Amino acid sequence: MKKSIAFLSVSMFTCMLFLAHTPLVAQNLRQTPAFKSGEELRCNFYFNWKFIWVKAGGASLTIRDTLFHGKRAQYMRLLSTTNSKADAFFRMRDTLTTIFTPDLKPLYYRKASAEGKRYSVSEVWYDYLANGKTKVSQYYRRDKKSPRYIEELYDKSVYDMMSLLAYARTLDFASLKENQRLTFSVATGKRVEPQHLIYRGRKVLKADDGHKYNCLVISLVEEDDGKEKELVNFFVTDDANHMPILLDLQLNFGSAKARLTEKKGILYPLKPIE
Repeated sequence: MKKSIAFLSVSMFTCMLFLAHTPLVAQNLRQTPAFKSGEELRCNFYFNWKFIWVKAGGASLTIRDTLFHGKRAQYMRLLSTTNSKADAFFRMRDTLTTIFTPDLKPLYYRKASAEGKRYSVSEVWYDYLANGKTKVSQYYRRDKKSPRYIEELYDKSVYDMMSLLAYARTLDFASLKENQRLTFSVATGKRVEPQHLIYRGRKVLKADDGHKYNCLVISLVEEDDGKEKELVNFFVTDDANHMPILLDLQLNFGSAKARLTEKKGILYPLKPIE
C-alpha cells in the first residue's frame, strides 16, 4: 500500500504530463515539442472507498524555464495534497521536482513526501561524461533512518519518473501498434529499475472541466524480479499537446482516478469534442 500511495502522488499528475535499455523504436519514434514554460495543469483526484468514489484532494503541475549550473534548463514541479476528509484516512503532502535540458536530458530530481506518518526524501543527480557514459547518483532517506547514497555508471539513457513522463509526452504514440511497448530505465532514489509504457489505443473521455476529448490510452507497467504490474492508464489528448485528461490507477487498497480541471499556458490550441 505504501508503494502504491507513493506512486499515486507522482503519477496522478506528472503522469498527467504525460532503460534495462532504450529500444530502437523509442529512439526512432517521432518527437514533437509538447509543452512550454508557463504551462500549468490542475486536477482533482478521487479514491474508491467501499465502492463509492470520494474526492480526496488535488494537484498542480507547473513548467518553467530556469538555469542549472549556469546553463539553460527547464523544471517541472508537482504539488499534491489530500483534503481534510481524506486526511482522516491517509494524509499526503508531496513535492516533486525534475530539472532537464532543452533536449529533455534529466539533470536533477527530488521528491519530498509526507505520506501518512512517514516522511522521505529521494534525490537523483545525472552527470554526462566525456566517454559517453552517464553517472547516476542517488540519495534516499526515510524518517530518521540512516540515509543511503549510491553512484553507478550507465551506457544507456536513465530517467526519473518525472523526466520520463516529460520525455514521453513528446513521443508520437499514435504511430505505434496497439499493445506495442517502450522500455526505460528509471531511477527512484534507491535503485534503477525497468518500466514500460504500452500504447493501448484511442478513447473519448470527459474531464472535470466539463469537456470531452479524443484521447490516446497509455499504460505504465513496472517490472520487479521479472514480474510485471500495471500501475496506471493515462488518457492524454490525441494532439501535439498530449495533455492528460484522466488517470486510472490500480492500487493495493483499491482504485483511484485523477481528472483534469484546469489548464493554462499550453503550447498548442486545444479544441474539445464538446
